[in-house]
Amino acid sequence: WHEGFGLPVLEAMRCGAPVIGANTSSIPEVIGWEEALFDPNSEDEIAAAIQRGLTDEVFRNELIRHCTAQAERFSWDESARRAIEAMERLHSGIKIQNTETNQNRKQQHRPKLAYISPLPPEKSGISDYSAELLPALSEFYEIEVIVDQTDVKDAWIKKHSRIRSVNWFKENHRRYDRILYHFGNSHFHQHMFPLLDRIPGVVVLHDFFLSGIQAVRDVHGAASHAWEQSLFSSHGYAAVQARYKYAEAAIWRYPANLPVLQRAQGIIVHGEYSRKLATDWYGSGAAADWSVIPHLRVSAEPSNREALRRQLGFGLDDLIICSFGSLANTKLNHRLLQAFIASPLASNPKVQLLFVGENHGGEYGQDLLRTIKASKNIARIRITGWTDTETFRAYLATSDIAVQLRALSREETSGTVLDCMNYGLPTIVNAHGSMADLDENGVWMLPDDFDDNDLVTALTTLANDHELRKQLGSRARDIVRTRHAPQACAQMYFEAIEQSYDQTKYGLPGLLPAIANNHIQDHELAPLASCIADNFPPSPRQRQWLVDVSELVQRDAKTGIQRVVRSILKEWLKNPPEGFRVEPVYATESSTGYHYARRFTSRFLGMPDEWAQDEPTEAWPGDVFVGLDLQHSVVLSQQTYLQGWRNRGVKVWFVVYDLLPVLKPQFFPPGAQFLHQRWLESISQYDGVACISRAVADEMREWLATHGPHRARPLAIEWFHLGVDAPKVLDLLNARPSFLMVGTVEPRKGHAQTLGAFEQLWKSGMDVNLIIVGKQGWMVEELAAQLREHSEHGVRLFWLE
Repeated sequence: WHEGFGLPVLEAMRCGAPVIGANTSSIPEVIGWEEALFDPNSEDEIAAAIQRGLTDEVFRNELIRHCTAQAERFSWDESARRAIEAMERLHSGIKIQNTETNQNRKQQHRPKLAYISPLPPEKSGISDYSAELLPALSEFYEIEVIVDQTDVKDAWIKKHSRIRSVNWFKENHRRYDRILYHFGNSHFHQHMFPLLDRIPGVVVLHDFFLSGIQAVRDVHGAASHAWEQSLFSSHGYAAVQARYKYAEAAIWRYPANLPVLQRAQGIIVHGEYSRKLATDWYGSGAAADWSVIPHLRVSAEPSNREALRRQLGFGLDDLIICSFGSLANTKLNHRLLQAFIASPLASNPKVQLLFVGENHGGEYGQDLLRTIKASKNIARIRITGWTDTETFRAYLATSDIAVQLRALSREETSGTVLDCMNYGLPTIVNAHGSMADLDENGVWMLPDDFDDNDLVTALTTLANDHELRKQLGSRARDIVRTRHAPQACAQMYFEAIEQSYDQTKYGLPGLLPAIANNHIQDHELAPLASCIADNFPPSPRQRQWLVDVSELVQRDAKTGIQRVVRSILKEWLKNPPEGFRVEPVYATESSTGYHYARRFTSRFLGMPDEWAQDEPTEAWPGDVFVGLDLQHSVVLSQQTYLQGWRNRGVKVWFVVYDLLPVLKPQFFPPGAQFLHQRWLESISQYDGVACISRAVADEMREWLATHGPHRARPLAIEWFHLGVDAPKVLDLLNARPSFLMVGTVEPRKGHAQTLGAFEQLWKSGMDVNLIIVGKQGWMVEELAAQLREHSEHGVRLFWLE
């Protein structure tokens, strides 16, 4: 009567079957022959078509030939080709529409942009970068700058942009159509974190690692526990442990940037390496919607090279090799120094090596000075110290070769390399971090893990070949003037910012951070925003492995089950399941919903817990809930809540330790059978159970067959074996052979009978120990008193409760 397409019809035809079908909806399109069709509402026509197909040999053979030929008209390749064509047509139309929209916007009016960044005279590469970007970006926006500094000294900014304070911006941020943050890993950006929490905007991520500034905010009191909380949000408990054990190493090891990424309305970076790092840390797709915009540079003005050389004290025929930027072990300044001293250039009186930047203030800087002092060529090797912009540019204009090396990169953007290329300097770099993204036609690219001979070869080759230096410098300058021109980069900024704000108003990716920041004001979007907030996680994120430890959090019953819970939890926290972050959670009978057990977990791992907050648990599609602890009443009280998680796409599993209260009720207190039965019925409604042995799994299957709830899909039943801790050798037990009983002291385990047997052994003169490990259970009050008051207690009878 109705068919959307009719795959079974086509599949039968492709298999060579004679096919007849209804003359309605889409089936005639597939069969493609009038004689093979019938009226599906007429039993007589159906019968006649069947009979003809079975008995009319000529018709049957013709039908088979037709079906075979007709089926060839359909293929998945053809379907895919047509689908791609349709998508390409749609995409082309959207690009044309967006281009026209952006052009119309430029013609009609410039949106008002709040630009949040350090600005000159702050000693920050990002402040200089902003000073170059703002004039070009002002073609697209009416810009006001938001600063946390006492003065702005750039002439263009003071003339063309209104300068606002952070406090003024907090009160007036709704005046702006667009907001742009420039984040870097230095103290110049610490005021931006609370601003972004409250006021969403597009983030330019100059440094992928923000751990250094988060540590500064925490340690110096600007934001108590900001470092721990950003480490935890980004990387889990292991990162927080590292902070308390090896603070300096933790800064280098962990980016601690996820809160910024999740709050941002859009992300702009300067190289593909940043996107790779996001994928490495937060999984595939983490940076799928990030915009990559080259680091811009204003073309260097021609300069009087001879005059500048005289001003800096160089001879006109001197060969000047420079490394630019502050000195540090991450810049490999010591490798350049060693290679120069080892090269033939060191003995050439016309060659000088300069480090143009502030020396490292610690032992690394002192080692450099000692090495220079010990060199025979001390007069031709120099560290200039910090220079102002004018002097810095003078060195760029007069140098012959630049060397910019990197190690231990955390995706800091190397603007200094572009400075060198912009001035037409032949520049030696190594393929490390973001520098690996550079065009190899414009630099001398060493391997990431180059050796000293590689660097010596590069230095001596360039020093001895003037024409090669000229060609390499010319290509470098051309690359900067085309790919890194402010006008081209500003156009890309405009498109990236507008796309982010278009998504906020009309699409999901930009809507989520706005929801998180309570920034939805459009009443028509409010219901949609609420729905999305309940069902879609912030991005990027790791999936959560939610471990129920309700019994441990509220009161450690200290049975064998809690011992298992503690052991497995410890291992999961140490080695999380791949692609997940482990989050212990807990709930109570009296309130609905689970909470993160962060204070408990901090103490469990031996850390301070002041940083931690037990917030309500947020679960998203792809997360997994594991009922590791045994807490009958809590699980029963949270049935509706857990079912809501499952409906949302959270997998819900429970660990089953045994079915004894329902299989052997005589060994348990009154009511235990009924409670355990209700618990089993409840957990059987979810995705699966993991039993602690094959025997328990078999018992679970048998119980389900008789008592289990009706399910459309079967409950997954798996099993695993428990582990064991290394035993602690107690000196007082070494004196004689020891017999061990492990487990909760309860009627079914025969402790009383065992004690009676040992009393006979002791009476007969056998010198052996009986060790009982386990807490007191139910219905054993008399036995417990007997054990504690026994004459052998502490001598040859030991009860470790």
